[in-house]
Amino acid sequence: MPINRTNGYSVNAEYPYNKNKMKQHYLFYILVIMIWYGGLGNRLYAQQQSIAFLGQGATYTDNIPTASDGFTYEDDRAAAVWFMDTFLPAHSNITGTYYSFQDVAEGADISGYDLLWIQCDGATYPERLNEWPRGTQESNGEQHCVIREAGFQWNGAGTADGGACAALENAFITSIRNYYETGGNIFLGNYAGKALEVLGVFDGLSSPWEYRPNQTFGDVTVNPSNTAAAWGTHWSGPVALVNGINLVPVTGCTFAMDYLEFLTADTEKKNRACQYNLDWGRIHDDTPSGVLSDKRTTFETTLQATILLENCNGNEIQGALFSPNSTGDGTVIWYGAGVYDWYAPGTGNNAVVQDITENALLYLLNTSLDTQELVEQSINIYPNPANQKIFLKRNQEAELTLYNSLGQVVETTRGNVLDVTHVANGWYVLQVTSEGGQRSFKKIKVQH
Repeated sequence: MPINRTNGYSVNAEYPYNKNKMKQHYLFYILVIMIWYGGLGNRLYAQQQSIAFLGQGATYTDNIPTASDGFTYEDDRAAAVWFMDTFLPAHSNITGTYYSFQDVAEGADISGYDLLWIQCDGATYPERLNEWPRGTQESNGEQHCVIREAGFQWNGAGTADGGACAALENAFITSIRNYYETGGNIFLGNYAGKALEVLGVFDGLSSPWEYRPNQTFGDVTVNPSNTAAAWGTHWSGPVALVNGINLVPVTGCTFAMDYLEFLTADTEKKNRACQYNLDWGRIHDDTPSGVLSDKRTTFETTLQATILLENCNGNEIQGALFSPNSTGDGTVIWYGAGVYDWYAPGTGNNAVVQDITENALLYLLNTSLDTQELVEQSINIYPNPANQKIFLKRNQEAELTLYNSLGQVVETTRGNVLDVTHVANGWYVLQVTSEGGQRSFKKIKVQH
């Protein structure tokens, strides 16, 4: 059932237009107007944004105690509780609602949300989630239901229920795919990554499951014998997604040069992984050379992806950012590493799991990672007013974009110098976008 957390604001999920497509243009136009007319002070607060969290339980605190296998729903409940009770209260400009998978399959309207977080670490064996959100078919023909609020159900998607679960699965997939194909951004946690292909994030050739993550494993309960040591994995993505998180430089790894400690010492662990193993599977088969670096290129090119998390050897991809499959589609971030563990009892902590998720949500909301605000920073630009060229005083190159008062692009370049020779006299807003995606703004006057 849907549960709202609004921080004093109301959520209206019905819009007479496609909010996801119009949002960014509207936000930037407001930004230009506020910088243009002054009174901005130090910060410009983004408009209210909204996230829908999708999990299996009927409510965000539900532990599904009656699941047929007797497993508890610890991980996804921990993620949902953190989202509703910690993340949302910390971000006054973001509202949130919890929906079950069944809610969405039965018609809950998610079209008006700025972002979906779909979380599945299901309370069952990993191999039964290989075709999530559909249940994997057993060798004896049984196909279990893994999408209902009741939890894992034996043969629940087979003839035993007259196809009712299959109808729910199809309705759920259609709803999420429609959201994605109208510009909706999505964060996928753990085994929800198995749905990447069927949701349209990339295309298969002859099978709808060819390019999904091809390796799953892990325990169904925490393993006390894994308590003593800290566990982590390696980071290869943009720094904006690990803002404020301690990266430890490492040597000896094939590609990734930074290590992230997800689970500290004295945490119990399940090591439930959903990942790509490039030693076999479709990406491996599509790379005739068999060279690992070529396989990684095949992965990123074929799936329009950026590798985020990986093992030291670089043959296991545990997290990725997927660019829009087609014009108008959304952007997707998925984390499936065995160390991306929301339930980690013990005297240690999984703070990095929380921090990296927070960064991903804010990144997908197009919100500043430092303050959740758009900021007119003190950019070192000269001269201002400018006659022929605007110079950016910084060591690294950036993307420079000049906007007029209507929010229209009048000049853009990449580097440290913007030519305004042919720009009409007047006031403009300069946007500076760093390599990591951080955006800063400055009011500029062109005077020939």
